[in-house]
Amino acid sequence: MLKDAKKILVINLRYIGDTIWMYPFLRNLKLNFPRAEITALVNEGGEIFLKLLPDVSEVIAFQRKEIKGRFGIIRFIRFLMEIRRKKFDMAFILSNSDRPTIIGFISGAPVRVGFRHDSWWRAYLLTDKFLWDYEKNTHMIEYYLQALTDTGLKIFDRSLTIDVPESAIRGITERFPILKRKTKKAVIVHPGSRTEIRQWGAARFAEVINALGEDYNVFLIGGPQEGHVVQDVLKRLRRTPEIASNELSLMEFAALCKFGDLFIGNDSAPIHIAAATGLFVIGIYGPTFSTYCGPWTEKKILFDMSTLSCRMCDQDVCSNQERQACLNIITPKMVIDKIDEIVEKIS
Repeated sequence: MLKDAKKILVINLRYIGDTIWMYPFLRNLKLNFPRAEITALVNEGGEIFLKLLPDVSEVIAFQRKEIKGRFGIIRFIRFLMEIRRKKFDMAFILSNSDRPTIIGFISGAPVRVGFRHDSWWRAYLLTDKFLWDYEKNTHMIEYYLQALTDTGLKIFDRSLTIDVPESAIRGITERFPILKRKTKKAVIVHPGSRTEIRQWGAARFAEVINALGEDYNVFLIGGPQEGHVVQDVLKRLRRTPEIASNELSLMEFAALCKFGDLFIGNDSAPIHIAAATGLFVIGIYGPTFSTYCGPWTEKKILFDMSTLSCRMCDQDVCSNQERQACLNIITPKMVIDKIDEIVEKIS
């Protein structure tokens, strides 16, 4: 381990939620190496949140689509050469897969920290290898932090907070003037998810929203590819939500969370963004385990009730005889019964 490392590369080529979970790792890495320049390499999409961190000197968004397209191998080689020219002293590879390990090796960093894997050649590309302790570190954030502790570094702060810029807050209030004259508690509902198998279902989310009645403002939100999910919920509602959109950027969504009192959604990036802005969250978990990938906050109620042996599944095709049995046991009434109780506590 280079105790006087001046340039450190952190690679995590996974999803937006995984990028947000890097916050505690990056903060503690900087506290261990206060004079070092830290560069974070993540998949395109979530980099906007890392750019808010003063602990990170540079954020590189990996263009996956370009690498997979025509002449992708040429673009990838050029990218590798650009990384190598930066002359890193150390690299932490948080993604346990081939491409990040190759990037870390080609970077030329003398110290390359990653987790052990069955692949012998991937292990060969690392200088420091550690085995994830599943019993001790159940959550992905603890998994990342173990890369520090097993390297002999200290953990100073495990918190995760997104500081939403004032410019984003001003922008969302200009886009939705109702936010300037808030008179009711606001519930943000996100019925979508990266994979359809994670989705609790439009009918169930609609039943929850209808139960809220006139007592709450409802903000129904979806991602750019989730317009059909939002519309499916809308057609089942007895009244139109105060805000219904699938066109918000991630930063706009984070800003909207500053005007909410409660978030309800599936296991997806928005629940982690909402939790990191300080919002109380209700999470619906089926295919995945909430202990492993739940929001990093104490302000949460997570419905994770299934004991099916098929969990965690590959999330592409449901292998259970009853499709989405892990989600079907969670009823709208269970969620509805918790809402008034939660909002009363946070009022």
